[in-house]
Amino acid sequence: MNHDALFKMLLRNRSILRAFFEQFLSAAARFIDFDRMEYVDKERVTIEGKRRTGDLLVKTVFRGRATGFLIHLEHQAQRAADLPWRMLEYFVLDRRDYRLPVYPIAVLSYPEPDSRDRAPLLVEFPNKRVLEFDFDVIDLARLDARAFVRYRNPAALALAARMRFDAKDRISLAREFFVNLAAASVDREEQELVAGFFSAYQPLSEGEALQLQKETATIEPIAMREKVMQLTNPFIELGRRQGIEQGIEKGRHEGEVELVLRLLSRRLGALSMPQKKLIQRLDLPKIEALGESLLEFKSPTDLVRWLKLNAS
Repeated sequence: MNHDALFKMLLRNRSILRAFFEQFLSAAARFIDFDRMEYVDKERVTIEGKRRTGDLLVKTVFRGRATGFLIHLEHQAQRAADLPWRMLEYFVLDRRDYRLPVYPIAVLSYPEPDSRDRAPLLVEFPNKRVLEFDFDVIDLARLDARAFVRYRNPAALALAARMRFDAKDRISLAREFFVNLAAASVDREEQELVAGFFSAYQPLSEGEALQLQKETATIEPIAMREKVMQLTNPFIELGRRQGIEQGIEKGRHEGEVELVLRLLSRRLGALSMPQKKLIQRLDLPKIEALGESLLEFKSPTDLVRWLKLNAS
C-alpha cells in the first residue's frame, strides 16, 4: 500500500486540511488564513539527491495579515531514527527555495506508538546551545480511534483508521465512523474521499460486511439510516465478494482503484470506458503509483501518457 499517496490524496483537499488543523493543531488553526492557501506542486529532492514523496507543502498567510509562510507536513509510515534531522533538512531546503518561514509537522502512522522523543531537536555544547529546532508530531498510534470516530470532523474520522483500537471493536468502530461521516458538514465528494481512505486501511471481510449491514439496519431515524447505507453499501458489497485472507488484499486493490478513479474524474473530468478498464486491470503497486502521479496531472494528456508508459 502506498501510504504517502493515500495521505496526500486526503490532505490535498482544502476542507479536510482545514479540519485536520482544527482537530489536531487548534492553536495553529487560529492563525492560518485558510482562504488563502496554495498547494506547492514541485519536484522536491533532498540534499543527497533523493526524491521526496511523503511531504505536502502549502503556502499561506497569517490570518488578518499579509505576511506569508509555508506549512510543511511530512507523513511517515515507517520508523526513521533520523526523522528530526530530516525535518530540519526539509526546513532548510524549504526556506532556501521560498524565502519564507516554515511551520513543520510530522504525522506518524506506525502500527505501534513511537516511544522516542522527537522534538525539539537540540545540539548543545558545554558553553552554549547551538541549535534548538522544534516541530509538531502527531503520533496516530497513540490516539484512541474510538474517541475520534465520534467527531463529525472529516480529518479525525479518516485518520482514526490508523489509530489504536481493540480488534473486537472493529464493527462498532466502522458503524460509528459511517454514522458520523454521514452527519458531517462536508459534500458528497469529500465523504467518499474520507470513506475510501478509512476503508483502504480497514477493509471488511465477508463476515464483517454482513455484520455491518445488520448494524446499519437498526440506525434511527430512517433518514440517517439511508445516508449511512449510501456510504456503506459499496464497502459492504466489496466485503461480501472477498474471502477472509485473499479478500483483504483484493479489497485493498479494489478500494484503491475506486478511489483513484474518483480522484482522476475530479481532476481531469470524465474518463473514457477504455481508460477505466485499463486502470482497473492495473496491479496494486501500479495503482498506488498512479495515485501518487495523478497529483501532478494538469490535463487528460498526462493520464494518456502515464497509461501508455505503465499499462502496457
